[in-house]
Amino acid sequence: MRLEHLCAMDLRYVGDVHVLRPYGNESGLAFGTGEGTVKGDRLSGSVTWSNHPTRRGDGTMLPNARAAIRTYDGAVVVLDLTGRTVFVESGGESVGRQLLLALFESEDDRYSWLNNAVCFAEGAIDTVTFVSHFEIHLCHSDLVT
Repeated sequence: MRLEHLCAMDLRYVGDVHVLRPYGNESGLAFGTGEGTVKGDRLSGSVTWSNHPTRRGDGTMLPNARAAIRTYDGAVVVLDLTGRTVFVESGGESVGRQLLLALFESEDDRYSWLNNAVCFAEGAIDTVTFVSHFEIHLCHSDLVT
């Protein structure tokens, strides 16, 4: 498998982020919405998104985000992000390390190549500001030419 850098993405929550633990332990769920930017040679634009993650008993968040990217050339690309946010200590602060599967789809011919692509995102979310930065890589299979 070969990896190709597709883009960098910066997301921030806008308004309240609701984190609920209704069962008396660490498990639960959350909801929030936000905006952001995507920057890359093949994909760039502005992003609106929502996230409805669940929370495991060990505190790990399982993101379930959907986004609409409005590219700078006028197309719309929809993004599905799922995976894990594992909280680790870094420099004396808690950071959410994000390991995500990223699937894109578009009806615009200029971006239809994304419809059958598999990507992964790796990055971090600041646990105080709830701002995320991650790099998204396109996976190319060596099994299919």
